[in-house]
Amino acid sequence: MADEDKIKAVELGAPEEYEVTQHPSQKYSATQDGDGTWKMGSMPVDPSQGFKAKEIQLFSFERPHMRAFHFAWMSFFIAFTCWFAFAPLMPIVKQSLGMNIKQIFAVNIASVASTVTTRFIVGPLCDKWGPKRCQTFLLGWITCFVLLGAAVENVWGLGIVRFMIGFGGATFVVTQFWSSQMFAKEIVGLANACTAGWGNLGGGVTQMLMVGVFSFMVKVVGVGKTDGWRLSFIVPAFIAGTCTIAMYLFSDDSPRGDLNELYAEGVLRRKTAKDSMKVGFSNVNSWLLGVQYACCFGVELHVNNTAATYFALRNTFGVGPIDAGLIASLFGWMNLFARSAGGFFSDYGNKVAGMRGRMWAHTICLFTEGLCLVVFSRFATLTGAIPSLVVFSFFVQASEGTSFAIVPYVEPQALGGVCAVVGAWGNIGAVAWGMMFLFGFSGNIADGFATLGCVIVASAFVTFAIKIKGHSAMLSGAGDDVPDGTKADARDDKDAGN
Repeated sequence: MADEDKIKAVELGAPEEYEVTQHPSQKYSATQDGDGTWKMGSMPVDPSQGFKAKEIQLFSFERPHMRAFHFAWMSFFIAFTCWFAFAPLMPIVKQSLGMNIKQIFAVNIASVASTVTTRFIVGPLCDKWGPKRCQTFLLGWITCFVLLGAAVENVWGLGIVRFMIGFGGATFVVTQFWSSQMFAKEIVGLANACTAGWGNLGGGVTQMLMVGVFSFMVKVVGVGKTDGWRLSFIVPAFIAGTCTIAMYLFSDDSPRGDLNELYAEGVLRRKTAKDSMKVGFSNVNSWLLGVQYACCFGVELHVNNTAATYFALRNTFGVGPIDAGLIASLFGWMNLFARSAGGFFSDYGNKVAGMRGRMWAHTICLFTEGLCLVVFSRFATLTGAIPSLVVFSFFVQASEGTSFAIVPYVEPQALGGVCAVVGAWGNIGAVAWGMMFLFGFSGNIADGFATLGCVIVASAFVTFAIKIKGHSAMLSGAGDDVPDGTKADARDDKDAGN
């Protein structure tokens, strides 16, 4: 590389001078201000971390960082909306297709089971192909099968369509990989929590959206209930298709451009899906965090699938299917800020006590989540059930935020592999809880929630077994070392010949 492409610089606050290298073939380049701050456009970046952003400029859509941030959460939001579009309409679909409660649980399981394998696969593929391409494929896939959902005629057809839509649930893994690629370690907890939390918000919005569209079809358009729920699926499919095209055309994989182009030009060392999978899958911390993720995100998926049915079928609540869907939407709406709050708690814990602070924040959120679910299950009237649902929802989402605030530290060189394992366990949990309710609590959903709450409380103590190399553990280790992420970024540049 030519000498003019190598810049000697001292970042503000850095103890000594270091060399910042920028390849002439990278799509975006950084410049240094007079005060020593490096920027890409208006975004302060850290060259030692691969030019990742040092702050979240929420109202900016500037490429590459904030454009990726917004497409990451929007694409997952739309995927989540489509994924659970059937849930609020299930009381109506149940009548239309002649289903019973056990068939509803079986179809719900199908909708989350397919995601398990896809999440294991797509994480390593993000390292190889880049998050933009992976997300484009998944959202396009969802668009096609949501449209087909309008044509189902029986339980088997519904199960197959929901199973196929479920593959798109892997968009979560891509979302977390994408934001981890774009934001520095100091704020990655909050960035991951925001993109995932606002994406999960689709679980609440779809409860209101689909009920609203259905009501419009029946009351304004004048079609019958059966045609009404079928035509309702045109709306989420259209939104998903539009986002798919825009995301592919107007976003980037990383701070320096799309990964495939950076690999081809030698800007970054090419990673293979096999290497990412091998390293990420072999780290025991990935699996321990995965078990805990099954007890927060897995629980969220299960509640998204069952909440409307629970409120509609329990006689003491006295609500119909439309009102039940609106009440159930409160659970998803907490994603607007609750998961971000978890990321904030974790980042604050990191600031105060390093990795130990992140782990304590994670443990407390999980423990409280379990207690709140037990409390929710004991209320037989809306007066107590709705407030307790909201509080329970807050800690579910916060626990998800604290989970993925730890993930980027586990194996920085195999982030896709780690995201795949932890993310897949979320769906493994959803399948497990669905099976538990199908075979053990189909006649008493409230007791099922109470039992699940106890399982979550127990999972909080798994954190004591997590020990990440170079970082303090819950009860051992002298503070926090420098996170490995910066070393990994520097190594990738070096191996690429930069």
